[in-house]
Amino acid sequence: MGWATKKSRPWEIRQLMWTFFSILLFLPLPIHVHPLVMMSQAKKAKVRIWMITAWLLLAVELGLLFSFVMFFGALSQAMLLTLGGSVLSYIVGNALLLNQAKPYLKRLELAEVRDLHWIASADSMKRIELSAPTIDTPQFFVERLLHWRKEIDNTKIHKDIDNILRLFQLLEKKDKREAEKFLVRHSTIVNVLMQYDELENAKLNNTVTFESKRKLEEVIRQAAVAVEQEVTNQFKMGMLDVSAETDVYIQTLKSRNLLKE
Repeated sequence: MGWATKKSRPWEIRQLMWTFFSILLFLPLPIHVHPLVMMSQAKKAKVRIWMITAWLLLAVELGLLFSFVMFFGALSQAMLLTLGGSVLSYIVGNALLLNQAKPYLKRLELAEVRDLHWIASADSMKRIELSAPTIDTPQFFVERLLHWRKEIDNTKIHKDIDNILRLFQLLEKKDKREAEKFLVRHSTIVNVLMQYDELENAKLNNTVTFESKRKLEEVIRQAAVAVEQEVTNQFKMGMLDVSAETDVYIQTLKSRNLLKE
């Protein structure tokens, strides 16, 4: 498991290669690349504030480049201020890239499960994700499951969460209306995970805590089983519909003498 996601650490490092490259490029060529890296990350993660910040940083870099060209060759106060501004831009820009690395990786992880939608900021999404009393959309549901999977240490629960995520993704692709009904029926899963995480963090080694954790673990396991059965039933109903449709199709071909008995 990685530092910020359930993915491997090599995977996380690969996603941050341009961040590391930006840090290594101390000298402007002809400008620092951190605004371009931030733009790329903002586009992939679909975070508006990162895109706005990237454009502002790019404007600063272009301004510094213009100033450097204007005062090149003259050891003046303006040139010293330009060089100082370039160093400051390098520090601020790359510090922002490092600061957004964790939420960026989490957004990429989420993108592997479902399509992303533009959000105002990573922090605002996290507040909604953790504090909203109900689950409004499939994206919130998936993000919460991923969040609590990261927080919880129990590997058995990890497997159950992975199974629920996979099955929900299948159901959503098959029938979005059924996926919305699924959220109403199974929103309690998130609350159970939250309670389990609280018990883990409490670190109380007594019979009451152990029994409570065991019961919550069993609830999550049964939820995973129920979800699998629900999705299986949906596919079974779909196959029955397809079978009936194909039977009608075959009979139509026969009635038109396009298919021999």
